[in-house]
Amino acid sequence: MTVQDLIYELEQMNPDAEVRFAVQPSWPFEYTISSVIEMDFENGAPVVYLEEGTHLGYLPEAVREELNW
Repeated sequence: MTVQDLIYELEQMNPDAEVRFAVQPSWPFEYTISSVIEMDFENGAPVVYLEEGTHLGYLPEAVREELNW
C-alpha cells in the first residue's frame, strides 16, 4: 500500500474517528498509533512507518470478522 492508497482509504472514513492498529491474526491485539515517520533508504523508494503506541487489549470479535482473521 502506498501513502496515496492510504489517503484514499482514509478519505472514505469519518474524519473524527480514532485510528487504531490491528496486529497478529493469531493473537489479535489493537494498539494506538503514536507517530508516523518517513525514511529514505539508499536502495530506493522512501518508506512510511506507523509507530505502535499504547496496547489497548484484544481486538474485538467484530473487527476480527471484518478483517477475516
